[in-house]
Amino acid sequence: MIKRILNILPVFFFLPFLIISFPKTARAQEEPILNFERAYQDYIYTQNLYKQARGEFLLAQSQYTQAQTLASRTKLIEKTIIFLEKRDDVVITYLTSLRTRLSEAKGLSRVDQENIFARLDSEVTWFQNHKTSIKTQGTLSDLENKSEDAKDQFTKTSQLAYETLATIPTGQTSLFRSSISGILSEIKAKTEEIRLNGDHNTAIAERWILETESKITASLDKEIAAQNLIHIIQTGGEDRRKPNFESLYISVVETLQESNQLLREANAFLREIIRELKTKQ
Repeated sequence: MIKRILNILPVFFFLPFLIISFPKTARAQEEPILNFERAYQDYIYTQNLYKQARGEFLLAQSQYTQAQTLASRTKLIEKTIIFLEKRDDVVITYLTSLRTRLSEAKGLSRVDQENIFARLDSEVTWFQNHKTSIKTQGTLSDLENKSEDAKDQFTKTSQLAYETLATIPTGQTSLFRSSISGILSEIKAKTEEIRLNGDHNTAIAERWILETESKITASLDKEIAAQNLIHIIQTGGEDRRKPNFESLYISVVETLQESNQLLREANAFLREIIRELKTKQ
């Protein structure tokens, strides 16, 4: 029975909040990230308390196994309660820090953010209520049932967390693409002006503009592919078998990295076009 309580420990808590980086604008770099940093430190602190409670739980379990006395059983119940409460605290602080990270993400629509906020808040409320109910359990069997409840709920929680993690970097990719597209539009207009005035042979520049547009289009295709993967995480897919959310999340990250690389190449092309237009003939 006690092993069943121990075996449902979620390993998701050790998942990084983000394993992908994107170029940031000067404005984004200047904005403070203290809210997330503070929330993340709360999560780390709570996780350390959880590890301590787990160690005390294991010690009490060992002592009860050896002694089989009422006193050792009572102590085990007390340590199990603390252990389960701290485990709920880890989930709560993880979701809270994840929510804060999402609130600071750039380029996401407010509607998309609010949708995930509402579901994250619902999960936090569930675990807060669950934590409150743990103290009312009087037997190890009761505590095992409460632990199983948390296990069942955490399946839903982890799915939402992966969806949130996958959503965060999409906004930065979208911002980067919009920036590149805006610059390209200005260059196209300037190239057309130069061509009409006959100031410069724009044939090479126009060819590179087409190459740049192709890169941006390919980047958008990658971004759409990433969004489709996120939709599978959100809905659970149409297959009867539950998808591997961690694998899907990694695929989203990799796809967005490919999209981002295409934008970097487009950005390099833009610099080449500008250099070509400035070259005297």
